[in-house]
Amino acid sequence: MSADAPHLRLTDEIKIWPLLRATIALVPFVVLALASGNDLWMKASLLAISTVIAEDSLALRPPGVAAHGLAIIAGTYLLLLAERVPTLFVVVCMMLAAGVILLASRGKTLRALGNWTFLPVLILANELQGGRTIDALLREVPASLPYLLAALVPALVSAHVRSRGKPAARWSNLDDFGVRAPFGEDLAAMLASVGMAAAMVVLAHMDHAQWVIWGAASIVTGSVDTARTKLKNRAFGVIVGVPVGIVLGKFVVPHSEMAVTLATLAVFLTLVAFQRYVVAYFLRCVFVALAIMLANQSAADAFERLTHVLAGGVIGIVCVFVAHAVAGRLSR
Repeated sequence: MSADAPHLRLTDEIKIWPLLRATIALVPFVVLALASGNDLWMKASLLAISTVIAEDSLALRPPGVAAHGLAIIAGTYLLLLAERVPTLFVVVCMMLAAGVILLASRGKTLRALGNWTFLPVLILANELQGGRTIDALLREVPASLPYLLAALVPALVSAHVRSRGKPAARWSNLDDFGVRAPFGEDLAAMLASVGMAAAMVVLAHMDHAQWVIWGAASIVTGSVDTARTKLKNRAFGVIVGVPVGIVLGKFVVPHSEMAVTLATLAVFLTLVAFQRYVVAYFLRCVFVALAIMLANQSAADAFERLTHVLAGGVIGIVCVFVAHAVAGRLSR
């Protein structure tokens, strides 16, 4: 029995079918990236995994997948343009963050749809090289659009297959999206935390803005207790995971284009592969740091993952505490 225990624990930790589905969805993009040398395929794969996750979580039908994917693409280009005007960038980030809470207020399950719209928009806007002139962006948008549209194919195929033989529905096969929770405190905390994080990114001219902004947004989870737990899990993951990734990239893993691509693939697979968030986030931080080290050998860039995530987390938890404290006093 004792000999089988580690195997059982590993089996219980890994979500086999979501991992398999995500791998099938992402492998074509990995192959295309390696064969062509065009890293737009790997950037587009983030959109692929985001739409696959949302399709699975909400049992979306093809029109729902298409609407979700197009919303991410539109949000990405909007945020890219907004980067030219700092105040507009902050406002757009706050609007996208508010959408997460407003969707969750219509049903708990819809929180996944909001998260997997806001997060890929933040990352894609950064990966598609913000900071350019408007003219340069207008030239680049048509170049990246075919890759992003191609990234919708895996989720569209999955939605079509899983919807066959089921009663007609426009967006989703679900009849109920869960409990509609009060959203006042969460909305206030989300707007404040994302607004402060985005403003800090703009004022300090910080790279990897998405780590700070999502670090703040992800802490707003519905209550002070869950926010505190989320911050502890993220702090552990980033404080331990980033140094491990740096060591692996510096001394263990051979440097090559394939190694960078596979490390990036591993980052995306951690989004679906594990039962416990703390395990998934630890490994995500390991692979993010590893990918950075394999790409440019910059430990300083890798350590930004640590500092940025913690900075965002502190902003998020403070805003959660304040929003719930104010709401408590007003309800007396």
